[in-house]
Amino acid sequence: MVNGTHGVRMAKAKNTKPRDHLFRWRVSLIKATPAQFVGYVRAPDEASAIEMAVEDYGISDRLRDRLVAMRED
Repeated sequence: MVNGTHGVRMAKAKNTKPRDHLFRWRVSLIKATPAQFVGYVRAPDEASAIEMAVEDYGISDRLRDRLVAMRED
């Protein structure tokens, strides 16, 4: 081979599934204007981000339906 890559192997890319990727979510509590910032969590989707915020920040069950998660890019 002329190009000099004969016998050299490239590293194979890892097979990652989309659900394995964790995104950063900004979680806020909507109870007044403006919404109250709760914190950031890393989760694969919005529903699991809200569940993680409930556990991590100790939010009561009656306020759970007022949580909103917005994905940060």
